[in-house]
Amino acid sequence: MPLIVADTAPVMVQLGLKYLAIILFVIFAGYVRHLVTIYVQDPYIDEIFHLRQCQKYLDYKFYEWDDKITTPPGLYLLGFIYSKVIEILSFKQLNNNYEILRSLNLVGGLFILPIIVRTFKKSFDNQLWTINLISQPLLFTYYFLFYTDVWSTILILGSLSLVINKPHTIGKVYLSALLVFFSLWFRQTNIVWSAFIVSVLIDRSILLKRNEHINSITRIIKFIIQTIKDWIKIIPFIINFVLFIIFIKINGGITFGDKENHEVNFHVVQVFYCFVFTIFFTWPVWLSSRIIIKYIKFLIINNYGLNIVFNALALYIIKYIIDNFTVIHPFLLADNRHYTFYIFKRLISHKYSQFITIPLYHFSSFIIVTALLESKRIKLSFITIISYFIAILLTIVPSPLFEPRYYILPVIIFRLFISPGSRQRHFREFLWLNTINIITAYIFFTYEFTWASEPGIIQRIIW
Repeated sequence: MPLIVADTAPVMVQLGLKYLAIILFVIFAGYVRHLVTIYVQDPYIDEIFHLRQCQKYLDYKFYEWDDKITTPPGLYLLGFIYSKVIEILSFKQLNNNYEILRSLNLVGGLFILPIIVRTFKKSFDNQLWTINLISQPLLFTYYFLFYTDVWSTILILGSLSLVINKPHTIGKVYLSALLVFFSLWFRQTNIVWSAFIVSVLIDRSILLKRNEHINSITRIIKFIIQTIKDWIKIIPFIINFVLFIIFIKINGGITFGDKENHEVNFHVVQVFYCFVFTIFFTWPVWLSSRIIIKYIKFLIINNYGLNIVFNALALYIIKYIIDNFTVIHPFLLADNRHYTFYIFKRLISHKYSQFITIPLYHFSSFIIVTALLESKRIKLSFITIISYFIAILLTIVPSPLFEPRYYILPVIIFRLFISPGSRQRHFREFLWLNTINIITAYIFFTYEFTWASEPGIIQRIIW
């Protein structure tokens, strides 16, 4: 009998921590929701376009469109359905209530997203896997506002979950493609993540045949052969690509409206911004003395010291990218309602910043590549890893904006592919992420200011 108690005690403690974390998170999210209802009664930043457009849909004015909106109408169509369902269930007219529309994202973040995240789990049932994924600060902010990010993320992760788990039945794969199609109605750049999902589908089919230990050339050949074999599974994804090309042709570009402020650029340094954000939010998962020692060896010892030359060249290339492929959008310098304004103004644009940013960009790149290569939770081939980096490049490099919202999928997918080595890391991650959420929520509600151009309108700071 004592042996049973000894064996079950750690499990009970683990379960206790898990449910305590869930309760604390839900209470905190509910409290933030309550504060938003009280203090943010007017549309905030881009909400002025999103809420206004959704209200037109709720008034059945489906053909009226605001040219300042850059994304497709998926959020407004979903908001329309959601509001009408609530009206039917509550037996009363909502009168285009802002808080009802905002609650759509909270429902998605606290109920739908955890269901999807759980499908990625294997052996973390009693740990904090799910709650940590939905606590990601870049996404948490938008659970309380009427933005496209939450449901865009839900649909892409849902699509990815269907192809990353076995078996790959036709029904699951076609449903995955359908979710991608719906995601394109929320954010056009999801077409890039669709290509990533296809590569994962094919690559996982090869892995499931237990051909992990093959060289790179053979792997590429097998990937091509598997693509041909799986042509029936890939058809719906191809249809998505064709429809997307037709859309671009008809629309005259990828952006719906406000094209003059969203022109395509070659903003390569944005990749490094994304990498730094990724390691910042995930350090409890990967940080260890082992990885630091490995990085030091990579810098100066490996390959009989030849890595010194290689890394010197890499640092020079990073500097060249900073000097020649940094885009400073007018919005970045003018809009002090975003953390990026302060990050750029006080850190990145400092005359001595490159002494920190160049090695930081190099280190973050090393960490991300190493963590993915060493992933034990989901076995990744170099093809999947390269596809992930290509998706990041194609998604964020063309954008002139320094916009952390574009990093939501890269950060969460990175976190899905790696796993902490201990229960303590899960708990440390929970504390870290929600400390950030508490701090950013505190700043959002307590630091109020106004613009001379918009007197009387309270401004706040978000990601």
